[in-house]
Order: sequence, then C-alpha cells, then structure tokens
Amino acid sequence: MATLKYEVDPISRIEGHLGVKVSVDSVTGKITEANAHGNLWRGFENFLIGRRVNDAITFTQRICGVCPVPHGTASTFAADSVLGVSNGYMTFAQTDEVGNPAGDGVPEAAVLVRNIVLASEFLMSSLTHFYHLVAQSYVQGPPIPPWTPYFPDAQYHNALKSAGKTIPVVDSNGVPAELWSAVIKQYVKALRIRRLALEAGALFAGRMPMMSMSVAGGTTNRFKDRADFIAKCDAYRGMIEEVGRFVISEYIPLALALSYLYPQYDNVLNAAGGVQGEGYGGGLGNFLAWGAFPGTGTNKAAGTLAIKGGWVLKDGTSGDLLINRANLTAAKTAVEGNLKEVISRSRYANTHGYEGGDVAYPGSVDATEPVRNQETTKYSWMKAPRWNGNAMEVGPLARMVVNGKYLVNGGNLVTTGHAGVTGAYGDLYLNAGQTGLDTTVIHSDLQAGLVGTLGAGALTAVGGHILAMKGGLSTMDRLRARAIESFWMINYLVGGATKGTDSDHISFAGGWIDELKALWPSNGSQPKFYRDTTPPPGVVSGYGLTEAPRGALGHFVTAASGKIVSYQCVVPTTWNGSPKDGGTDTTVIPLDNSGAVHRGAMEQAMIGVPFNAGVTIAADATTGKRAALSGVEVLRVAQSFDPCIACAVH
Repeated sequence: MATLKYEVDPISRIEGHLGVKVSVDSVTGKITEANAHGNLWRGFENFLIGRRVNDAITFTQRICGVCPVPHGTASTFAADSVLGVSNGYMTFAQTDEVGNPAGDGVPEAAVLVRNIVLASEFLMSSLTHFYHLVAQSYVQGPPIPPWTPYFPDAQYHNALKSAGKTIPVVDSNGVPAELWSAVIKQYVKALRIRRLALEAGALFAGRMPMMSMSVAGGTTNRFKDRADFIAKCDAYRGMIEEVGRFVISEYIPLALALSYLYPQYDNVLNAAGGVQGEGYGGGLGNFLAWGAFPGTGTNKAAGTLAIKGGWVLKDGTSGDLLINRANLTAAKTAVEGNLKEVISRSRYANTHGYEGGDVAYPGSVDATEPVRNQETTKYSWMKAPRWNGNAMEVGPLARMVVNGKYLVNGGNLVTTGHAGVTGAYGDLYLNAGQTGLDTTVIHSDLQAGLVGTLGAGALTAVGGHILAMKGGLSTMDRLRARAIESFWMINYLVGGATKGTDSDHISFAGGWIDELKALWPSNGSQPKFYRDTTPPPGVVSGYGLTEAPRGALGHFVTAASGKIVSYQCVVPTTWNGSPKDGGTDTTVIPLDNSGAVHRGAMEQAMIGVPFNAGVTIAADATTGKRAALSGVEVLRVAQSFDPCIACAVH
C-alpha cells in the first residue's frame, strides 16, 4: 500500500483562502488523513485596540461580506457587557424599562429588531449557501461562468447533468421538462429571493448586508410616525412571506431530493435504506451552540431563547448553556471554564503560554504574531477552539441536535417528529395518505422536473424516501439541517405556515414582526429602542456570544474607560475548519478521532471518503499530460460546513 498526497485548493466559492491537503490510500482510494488550512492572516483583533467599544460593531462586520450581522450582533452584546448595559454573553429585554430604565437589558423593541435583522440574514445566507455556493458541486451547469470548470461527468447524477444544454429546457408554457431545468430556474430565482431577505432586514437595519442600527444600549431606530412604522412592518411581512413560500415549496424539497439522488453522501449507505451508518462526511459527532434570539412578548421576563445553547458529545454526554435569563450565570461559568483556543498547529507565536490551550478565554491578541518556516508542525492561519478539550462541530446541524430537533442516531426523522418546527415532514410535504409529495405544497416547476426526469412515479418515490428518512452524520444531514432551519426562521419571523390551494397560496400568521407591530398601538406613543450607557471606571472584560448561520460565534473584549484594550473573535469556521490541537505530522492519529490529538470537524469529516471515485483521468492525446483530479468529494464534504475563511482568519 502506498499513500498518495493531493491538495484541493481553493475549496469555497464564497472566499477562496481555504485548502485541504489529503492523504489517500492507493489501494482503497479513500482519504486517510486531511489537513485543512487557511491561507491568510488579516489582523482585525489588533487594529481594534485603542478604539471605542462601539466602533467594533462597525469594524467587525467587515470581517465578512455574507455574515456581517452576526459579527455586529456578537460585538453589540460584548459592548453591552462592558458599557454597563448587561451582564454579558447575551442581552435580554428589560423587564421594566419604564419604572427601572437603568435595569439590566435593553428595550423590548430593540431586542425584536436585533432578532429580526439577524434572522433575515440567516435566511439570506442559507439560500446563498445552497444555491450559489454548493449547487455547482452537484448540478452540472451550462458551459459558462460561474459554472465552469466542470467536474468529470461521472461525478454528477444523470438527472443533474447539463448534457450540453446552455439554457433550461422548458415547454411552451415555460414549465421545466426535466429536473436539471427546474434546478437551474431555482438557482436564478434564488438570486432574487436572497435579495428580498436583505431588503426586508434593511427596513429596520438601515442597510444590509451590514447593519447600521445596532449600538450598545439598543438600536438607533426612529420612525416619522406610526403610519411609517406600520408600513415598514407590513412591507417586511410581505417580503419574508415570499421568502417563506420559496423556502417551503422549493428549497427544502430540493434539499430532501438531493439526498435521494446522492445517497452515498447521506447517512443511509445503500439505496434500499437497509444499512444505517455514517455516510461521506460523517465528522465528529460532537456539537456546540451558544444559542440565539432572546425571548420577547410573553417570554420577555423569562428571556427564553428561541435557539438554546448547549453541547452534545458523541459518547452521549451533553449539557445546557444559555437557555434563558435565569441560567445566565451558570452558562457564563461553563464558557469561562471550558472554552480554550490552541495554536499547536497554527502559524502563531507562543508568546503567552498559549501553546496547548493552557490559557482560558479570551486568549491573548498578542499571540497573532506570525511564525515562518514551521510547515512541518504549523500548517494553518486558523486557530483550534476546543470545548473542555474536545473538537466540536458548530452550525445548523449542531443547533438542531442541541435543541432536540434532529436525531443523529439513525432514528426516523418523520415519525419521531424531529424534522421541522411544526412537527414531522409529513405535516407539510407528504400528501394525506403519505404516499407521495403533496402537490399543493411542492412548487409546480420542481414537480414537473422530477416527473420529467425520473418518471411518472417520481413524486411517490421521493415521498417514500422522505418518509423513510433517518437522521445521522453525513454531508446530506448538514444540508438538510440548514434547509429545515430556514423553516425555523420563517416561523419565528412571520408565524407558522398553513397550506393553501397551491405553493403560491401558503399563508403565515404571527411571529416577531407582529410582536414588534403591537408595541406601537394606535393610541400609544413610539416604543423605545435605546437606553443610555455609561462606561464603568477601570478595566472591564466582557463578551458576547450568539449564533451565525455557520455556527457559534463569540466576541471577547477588554476595555478601559470605554476604549478597547484587547479583542478576540472565536468564529464558526475556526471551530469547523480548525487544525489539529497537538502533536506533529508523524503522530499516529486514530481514525475514530480518539486519543490526545484531535482533528477539527472538517478534517475528521474527510476520513474514509473516496477521492475521485470511479473516475479515470486519461492523458491528453497531444501533450500526454493528465488533467488535474477534481477532488469533488473533498469539495462536497467541506462545503457542507459552509466554510468562510474570511471569518476564520480574521
């Protein structure tokens, strides 16, 4: 047996400074080792020193152009904590903003606006991820940018090959004749839908994708009069309802159908569904979420989070982090005792006892001095966050698992009711007899495409696949979880969905936007969005934790008289894309990720995945040179984490 080494770089279509070096067994063709590396260092933490705490809210949003709002939210929570507004971690609504205006928290209207803007970005980011960053790895596009370069034809499902087409094949009424055309139409439509999510958020954020309304103490929202306020609330509802109909009738069904077409990337390892196991991209099985979206309305006093924080390990142990206002102290104690960053394999100097993760949060910003010529041990500009010594996966799947919405033990997702906000998939996507897809919910284009390619029984076959769907650890589990979470966001924002006569008539009622609207009654005055802040004397440390679309996000700040002394960001792709946390390149690392040296989530997900399976790259007849291997399996696994290296190498 020989070990072959390859590098797949760049990985992500969102930001290209991510590569993965893999070792491949020459006999089995499967990956035996992986090193994920960020290829850049930017220094945001260093150039924040000396600036005012509120300035960080603006600066840190520039870490990423796709997920600026989560950075602004985490930075706002951190600013709240050091400027005397909150006790840190997350800012709740004031329980009595009239009689006790200086009490802990911010006005309820500000909490709602922060929630609404963050959830809008969740929707935009998840749609962008699926359609514009991942789809090209599963759907062969027309031979024009951004779909080129192609992967070899054998690496696409026949139903999703372009077969030389340059435009969708549709009938005289514009209805897709087969699945490829339906998906290409979805791709184009999703460009507009993601824009709507941003436009809706901008009604309250001031601008998107980078919000300008959030400051320590609340938000800067003001409205000309009640009519202006109500008009913005109604406009927001209208746009998010349209986004919701797309999510329900097109995005989620396609995500579910994708696992039907690519079963090797699902946790069910054979086409008949008879073997349960970890499919391509299984990963760690360790999950972490900080939690997000503090409670409002009837939950204002309790402060119960819409998405709770917690952790789950593969061995079955688990624990809660932030759930509500009452357990804030316990959650902070857990974070401060368990969160550490390691730089054993990262290109940073060990100047403050940082090596091996001996320093608790937030770590020293001075440790970002680059170290050269240490390629044998240090291979990435990403650090390695660890929870009580464990590498963790963060993101939509982690949030689903922590919140009890998704099983990863092989249990049936539909019959156990874990698959959606309102219950099982059968509540929405299967017809009354649960023998096929519900044609009043699934968009007509997708229905036509499935039938046109897979035959008259396609709707029943895919419906049966959904009905038998199991939850586990795989690439498709991550893609499914992100789609289902978008359903959560719609439910939170504009209320639960009700079926209509077809996919254009799905309706919604309730949600945060109605709560916000109710805060300005017809006989009342404009609600408060802001409370004054006074920086406490001396040196104060605090932090803000929230969820980004890609996972758990934390900003840690130390300030003196309102100015930043040190700043540290621990971001989702740093968790998922982290290098190993000790040892050298010659260390034997067990494939089950046990032992003292732990791979990051993305690295572990590569293990056991075939590399260029079933593809022979012939030599060019003229030059004799072989074309480069595509590494599409590595791309698909890595992209399921929605990596953003702009964030990870901030």
